[in-house]
Amino acid sequence: MSVDFGSSSTAALVEVAFSVGFEEFHRMLRYELDDLRDQKYTDQFPNDEEKAPHKPFIEEPEGGLAALPSASPITNIRRWFSSEDGSGLIQVQRNWFARNWRAILENTSNGAVTPYPGYAAVRSDFVQSLQGFIDFVRDADLGEFKPLQCEVSYRFQLRAEGLWDGPGELDRVVRMFSGAQGSYLPDLEAMRIITQYAMADETGNRLGRLYGRLESGAAEDGSHFLILTMFARGTPDGHRPEDVYAFQDDGQRWIVNGLREYLTPEALAWYDLG
Repeated sequence: MSVDFGSSSTAALVEVAFSVGFEEFHRMLRYELDDLRDQKYTDQFPNDEEKAPHKPFIEEPEGGLAALPSASPITNIRRWFSSEDGSGLIQVQRNWFARNWRAILENTSNGAVTPYPGYAAVRSDFVQSLQGFIDFVRDADLGEFKPLQCEVSYRFQLRAEGLWDGPGELDRVVRMFSGAQGSYLPDLEAMRIITQYAMADETGNRLGRLYGRLESGAAEDGSHFLILTMFARGTPDGHRPEDVYAFQDDGQRWIVNGLREYLTPEALAWYDLG
């Protein structure tokens, strides 16, 4: 079974993100982030925004979450460097780095979106962008890159548009829902749910966790949709960049194959995600 989605799935697949949390570079302040932008990213990612810091987590073996260590979280600046069309995004702060691919509307009259380029291309973009960051902190003598947690995530927007009419018919989309109705409660109006699964390799060694975050929404025209975010998070098996990429390859397989058991066969075919 192919461990990827086709470009035609972009109608549902709207964002893919790779990220890594690491030991904090305490001397990476606003000016250093300016230098990082100018030296590594400004040609491909000319747009620059400042955001509130992201709060990454580390998976604990017994099931809990621990915040990624930060000596000064209040002053930890997050910068967004994005491409001209908005499809490419780099997020960086003193203890976390991310590379996002986002589906956007193309400049056409038929509402087409940019096709999903495939896992290999998105992974290659992350490797190139992260290596630029690692080279910068080394050359600026800011410290040594030591990854602590890795994550890969996929976000899907599943519009009703004929397969289902509202949250009361989620049994047609998500396997965990039953179509049986009681006599007192009306149809479901809205919902938000998070599922969690332990990830292990072929020998049973624990890799991390796979999450599914599902919530319903409604557009201004009254049409319904679901936002499904599936993400894999865990600790790399070492401190090399290659260890980060190895975990994300495992996470990718869990997300793609997991989605095929998370959604119903009817939904997989409807959204071209099978």
